Amino acid sequence: MKIPGNFKSHYQWEIVLCLCLPFVLTACVNHFSEEEGYGNDEKIPLKFIADISAPSNIRMQNNAFEEGDEVGVFALTNSSTLREERYVDNMKFKRSAKGEFCPEEIVYFPDDGSALDLISYYPYKEAGIKVGESVMKVSVEADQTVASNYAYSDFLVATSKNQHATKETLSLSYNHKLFRLNIAIVPGEGESLEDLYSANPQISVNGFYADAMYNFQEDLFGDYSAECSILPAGTWEMQEGRLVGKNAILIPQEVVTGYQYVSLKVNGKVYRCVIPENLNLQSGKQGELEITFVAVEDVLLGSMKGEINDWGEGDKVETGSQALRGYVDVSLLDFEVSNVYKIVSEERQVAEICKEYIVSSDVATQAIVAYPMKNGRTDLTKGIVVQLIGQSDKVHGGQISWSDEGVSYVPGTMNARKYVYVLLDGQISLVAPVTDESLSLLPIADVMHDRRGETESQYPIVKIGTQYWMRDNLKTALYTDGTEIAQLDTVAENATGYLLSQSGNYFYTSSVAVSDVILPEGWKIPTWNDWNLLDTYLQKDASLLKAGNWESIHEEPVEKVTNLSGFNAQPVGLWLRRHFVDYEFKYLAYWTFDDLGKIAEKACMMTSSSNTILEGRVDVDRAYAIRLLRK
Repeated sequence: MKIPGNFKSHYQWEIVLCLCLPFVLTACVNHFSEEEGYGNDEKIPLKFIADISAPSNIRMQNNAFEEGDEVGVFALTNSSTLREERYVDNMKFKRSAKGEFCPEEIVYFPDDGSALDLISYYPYKEAGIKVGESVMKVSVEADQTVASNYAYSDFLVATSKNQHATKETLSLSYNHKLFRLNIAIVPGEGESLEDLYSANPQISVNGFYADAMYNFQEDLFGDYSAECSILPAGTWEMQEGRLVGKNAILIPQEVVTGYQYVSLKVNGKVYRCVIPENLNLQSGKQGELEITFVAVEDVLLGSMKGEINDWGEGDKVETGSQALRGYVDVSLLDFEVSNVYKIVSEERQVAEICKEYIVSSDVATQAIVAYPMKNGRTDLTKGIVVQLIGQSDKVHGGQISWSDEGVSYVPGTMNARKYVYVLLDGQISLVAPVTDESLSLLPIADVMHDRRGETESQYPIVKIGTQYWMRDNLKTALYTDGTEIAQLDTVAENATGYLLSQSGNYFYTSSVAVSDVILPEGWKIPTWNDWNLLDTYLQKDASLLKAGNWESIHEEPVEKVTNLSGFNAQPVGLWLRRHFVDYEFKYLAYWTFDDLGKIAEKACMMTSSSNTILEGRVDVDRAYAIRLLRK
């Protein structure tokens, strides 16, 4: 597809597929006379040309398919769907030098005169859509500065129903299915547009998913994955007092408060612009982020504006920007959002800061710990204790190392620290460097984004030893592909679904737990080995896991509850056939897997009368909670 050099916006693409010859399978469908140039028994091959209609208010011309461009085509008969039998299954049509789109093999209309429903998309994907499904993986490229990457990041879909064999021209109109974010920079007071242009600001869009599954039948995106930093297309140019010309194609998805952001680097200094949560990344729409730039360390002004052009009118919302500092102030980290923070410098994670529980022969307390990175992963063998929470003596700054065998801890001799620095070589420092040897840092709360169809839930994460757990139980009525899980009011053999308590807690049958579409990517249901490792880290004291108000079972004493680990195990109960109320506030049970990914012979259970992790029964008439562990 031909892409303009400066990637300016243009009007909505309406790609018309003009059928050169009608669909025919046998001569019994349409009988052409010899004067028309066709024999009665001659089959008529399908060929078409593609054009792009350019309205009068288009900004850019010459947007057209090029030789070698490929589209995919599905054809369905008798009002069938993509999940059923397909008359044409993901056939590739390639544009020739003459401007025709030709298939790899000839195809004709059905010989019984049946009409066809046509579905076509760009760019062509070899994998297509699996038999029995209606979803296809859609991706945007991380580096959209490359013209071909930018073109392939676009995703276009056209449909046409009830098409009979005809000599008339057959047309399909393609529509954008993704969202485009345009970026503009305005010089603030005391700043020069010319100087800003000469600085050639470097920019990236961060925190968005680059992969998703698109459902052709429901026109929805879901099952998001591959979060990345995206380099926008285009080049800066001065226009009406602003720098314009940069834009990024994004998959429609929900904006998470304080998570997605634009990184702007000007004259060696990095600034952050948070994308507002009320920006709606609608399919086929676009919005403009306008950043007012002032070269100071604190706050920049920004706003989201809509613009009428080829992608439709986007939302108008306000946002703000701030400069990255050379340290992280741990007093500003909101550990209610998550116990784990990723520390980023220029779109690359360089450290991790956690609020976690340390228990060893030398210490048993909550702590704030900073970890460096090694080969792109958190190095849990070289933790530095920033603060032992609640300790006022000079015992901070210690070293901590985690393994599957437990923890190794060396006490510190410092006062409690507030700032964390990451040096140019990647090492963690709790003391300000004498010279400018530290990186500019951005803390981002590490939360689990659970996208299911158009619905997204966010779960805080807690680190315990080397494990990273959801800090809450799974709460969803949807599978990861967006389809609904059946709601039940009782549990019986072969039942598949979930039950919902009046307190809003979810319980799932075993058949849901083992399904392929219940777990978000990168997460798993724990095995007994996982629970035992957790138990080892906490020296077999389940009081450190338990939170909330636990009540007595048969007048037995209620064991203490501290939740110092941050695991937040609430006494939500369990479901046994129709019975639930007798177990709430007294029990908690989790589905547990064996090493083969099947339901284990025993479930993980906690009770109010014990601070030991127990084994619970596994039967077809029970529904338990699900707690997930990062793989």
